[in-house]
Amino acid sequence: MSEPPSPDDEPAGSDPNQPVTFQRYYADAGPDYATWSPNFNMHFGYFRRGMNPFHLESMLEQMNREILSRLRLQSDQPANILDMGCGVGATLRSLARQLPAAKLTGITLVPWQIERGTDLNNASPDAARIRFVLGDYEHAPFPSDSFDAAYALESSCYAHAANKSAFLSEAHRLLRPGGRLAVADGFLRHAPPRRGLQHAIYRRLCDCWVIETLGEIHPFTLELERLGFRDIQVEQLQYRVAPSVFHVPWVTLKFLVTDVLFGSRKMTRARWNNILAPILLPFVSHPIGPMTYCLITATKA
Repeated sequence: MSEPPSPDDEPAGSDPNQPVTFQRYYADAGPDYATWSPNFNMHFGYFRRGMNPFHLESMLEQMNREILSRLRLQSDQPANILDMGCGVGATLRSLARQLPAAKLTGITLVPWQIERGTDLNNASPDAARIRFVLGDYEHAPFPSDSFDAAYALESSCYAHAANKSAFLSEAHRLLRPGGRLAVADGFLRHAPPRRGLQHAIYRRLCDCWVIETLGEIHPFTLELERLGFRDIQVEQLQYRVAPSVFHVPWVTLKFLVTDVLFGSRKMTRARWNNILAPILLPFVSHPIGPMTYCLITATKA
């Protein structure tokens, strides 16, 4: 297994005072997600009654299963599935285990994620059915009507604009008629605060995660309708993800001890941002802030 690129190897001419780019953020902070999830599930979890709320990885894996269930795919039938913002492919590998006849594609802008994901795939018996593509999901290098289903698990937030129009337009182009789209992410219930403390916290949160703005539920669903999606459903999952959110303080403390105090890698701005962002999250989230967690699904007409 190859080692991830060292964040200490700064590109020639780079300026540490410059803003962190999206690719730089994940090259620097991406390896740190192993503290959150050994399987690199780079998202929050889904809690069902009867689950152990102290077992984080099982809730993270359950979120993968929830995505799959919303795609309405038959496990014994062939299907082409697209992960729009795949990270290192944890959800792809999860779906591949449950869909033995499916072919799965993940697209990401981050070369490090493809390198690490390929290493992890090599340890998976389903690797031959998973491919990674370096590219922009708002301008994907795939023919129209290529996929039976597509999903974005905490990656649609990186798309432009509050309605995520370019992202949704591309999803509509890539899906075959009848294809399903599932998007799980943090959304705003209304426009972000324009002033005051919550505005400052929200902007700092977006800067930490290199996000332009979170999607807004109403403009997002209106855009789905405009593009011709039907059967649009919005599920509020704030309380489903809360048990996994409660793991943030413990995971942060563990990271501070193992990686900050005793780790060998330099703490870059991106790595500090990755610590700060989940700490800021509760201050702008429901019930005290405009942010909530949703799973939005739709079908291409």
